[in-house]
Amino acid sequence: MTDPTEQAAALAERTLAGTRERLSALDGLPTADHVGVFDSLHQELSTVLGALDQDADGPRRPPVS
Repeated sequence: MTDPTEQAAALAERTLAGTRERLSALDGLPTADHVGVFDSLHQELSTVLGALDQDADGPRRPPVS
């Protein structure tokens, strides 16, 4: 079984590599298309950070209203 810390580090590294690739590709796109790439990256990074945070803290409980 793989250590959760190692899994998180591997996920972060893969995400970072993919993000760098997609940002590098912006040079070949019209400026108007950059917004879609930024939005997509923001959503992906937020999801990954949320998953990493959840793994670090254990299961999330719904907020108390």
